[in-house]
Amino acid sequence: MNIFFKVLFFLFFIINVSNSEDIEIKAPKTIGNTTIKTQKFGGSTTVITEYEIKTSGAQSVGDLLKLVPGLSVKQSGGRGGLISIFSRGNESDHNLVIVNGVKQNDVGGSFNFEFLPINNIESIEVLRGPMAGFFGSSAIGSVIIINTKKPTDKSEISFSTSFGFNQSFKEDDTGQTDGGLFLVNEQSISFSGPINGNQNDINVGYTLSFERVDDDGFRIFNDSYNNKSLDAGINISALDEKLFIQTMVSDRWATVRYPTNSSGSVGAYSSTSGTQRDWRHLNSRSISTNYEFYENNKIGFDFSYFFNKRATRDAGSGNVDWWEKKKTYNYYYELNNLLLGSASINTKVGYEYLDETSNYHENASSFATDYDHNTYIDSIYLMTSINFNESLFMDFAIRNDDHEYHGSTSSPTIFISKYINTNTKIRGGYSEGIKYPGIYETYSASGLEAEKSKSYEVGVDFENNLYALSFTAFKSETDNMIAYRSSGSPSYRNLDEAQSQGLEIAGLIKFPEELSFKYWLTYLETKAVNVNNTVQQNSWNYANWQDDEVLLRRPKTSGGAILSKKHNNLFVSIDTTYTGGRWDYQNSSTRLYNDSFWDFGTYCDYLIDKNSSNQSKVFISVTNLFNDKREEILNFISPGRTIMFGYRYETTN
Repeated sequence: MNIFFKVLFFLFFIINVSNSEDIEIKAPKTIGNTTIKTQKFGGSTTVITEYEIKTSGAQSVGDLLKLVPGLSVKQSGGRGGLISIFSRGNESDHNLVIVNGVKQNDVGGSFNFEFLPINNIESIEVLRGPMAGFFGSSAIGSVIIINTKKPTDKSEISFSTSFGFNQSFKEDDTGQTDGGLFLVNEQSISFSGPINGNQNDINVGYTLSFERVDDDGFRIFNDSYNNKSLDAGINISALDEKLFIQTMVSDRWATVRYPTNSSGSVGAYSSTSGTQRDWRHLNSRSISTNYEFYENNKIGFDFSYFFNKRATRDAGSGNVDWWEKKKTYNYYYELNNLLLGSASINTKVGYEYLDETSNYHENASSFATDYDHNTYIDSIYLMTSINFNESLFMDFAIRNDDHEYHGSTSSPTIFISKYINTNTKIRGGYSEGIKYPGIYETYSASGLEAEKSKSYEVGVDFENNLYALSFTAFKSETDNMIAYRSSGSPSYRNLDEAQSQGLEIAGLIKFPEELSFKYWLTYLETKAVNVNNTVQQNSWNYANWQDDEVLLRRPKTSGGAILSKKHNNLFVSIDTTYTGGRWDYQNSSTRLYNDSFWDFGTYCDYLIDKNSSNQSKVFISVTNLFNDKREEILNFISPGRTIMFGYRYETTN
């Protein structure tokens, strides 16, 4: 019997044996700029809180996303290397990344989470599965929403500093590592609070934060990583809080250095004549404003700007320079708490315009001359959330995106959840996702269609004061996937199709004496389908795409656990993640099997001072606790053990 229908049977069994009770639900939280309420949503959502971030010992957003079921997180080498996220078997460029309301994917859809320091993050919201109805293009595999700290009602100051070292492995065959120590240091400081103290019916708040990371790498020649990040924001509310304005500005500068020889490839120390440098500058700005012109009726406008500049200096194959700009204008009307009999309805209808431009300079190694590109997407959308008697909830959205070159696409989404008692929720739904071709793909082939996916899922969530359990089964199909072919014209074509299905399990057990155990597990089956033409079978991409074979870099089984204990002022946690064996590619025609591995880490902090207005802690974190050598991605050595000692101070007035 198909795994999907097995789970359906299981859920209907739960419905029939459970007793109906009055429902008590926590105050809802809206996800992103939608009508979705986290506690009531019928889809698969994981929220990583600020407390979890601080006590995780994570070095990057990628480390945090490893704690989410359904996500396969892989990093190319050490810190600063590209972090790839495969959500439920989807491609690594199928994740829509939104930071403070601004879509921040690179040209083509990829995003390197290493460029986001984590000390100023307030929360991370992960919606698994396609969500184009709510978020539009690129929301084909998942939506990852990152929120930095916002202005607060009270004045707050926080400061954190940590120092430590990376321990490289003993010398390998290529001479890349020698067992040495490489220094790391990180600092962050943030301020937030009110400015005017509610004068003349106007409330103004601010936030300002700065972070820096300086990591010397983990090999005997340079693979260092440096990152600086500045975030600032202002909130304004007026007219009895009917008018709200928020503006956010973010600047990030990141540099990664890779050891390369004269041909541009990573080689032994003796053959390294130069070092490749990848430099990024990311700037985003946003302003959101809404006005409640009548009770529960709002009109709003959002504007966001995103600038991404990249410069790569390669000792071998050449240099690449490019920049990309995105401007998004969003106009909407929102109606909240409309009562129709026993139902309460929140709805939002709007129009969004995205203007995207880019420019590749003449010294780019792949292009003979400069070229630039400009394109736009017009979108209209409707999203509605219905609450029936605080026990049955429905989220519906439909969106039509019209691309200048690649046509019009409509994407429906519907999820339903039902509380069958105070602690148990069953849920499920159907959703679709799209991803329009990237600018460089459009430049090569203007007739491409959008990549499309559709997904079904069912699940059950249970939570009480002692333990929690979440169980989800899903089945997805993706087609029109864009693939590069070295022969024939055009180079990019809609060729690939894939299927995936699986199970996601996550839970928490609370033991006496403030001991807790958190766990998550993913079982995933993937395969390429309809690979039945000569273009596919005799092509550059053949190793990646073989008919009825599993997709690369997606393990069938993965998971992890965190055991944490608090005793008086001491907090200790031990974590582990497991990545199962998976196929990778050696070259364009050869697959190799990459072995499974475990990764262990630990975090400990001690509260040395606490009163009603401030607290200070010292902490230590260790990643790759046993200094195990492994390859998350074939031919990329992952870093060895990292040990960090730090101090954190927070005060509130």
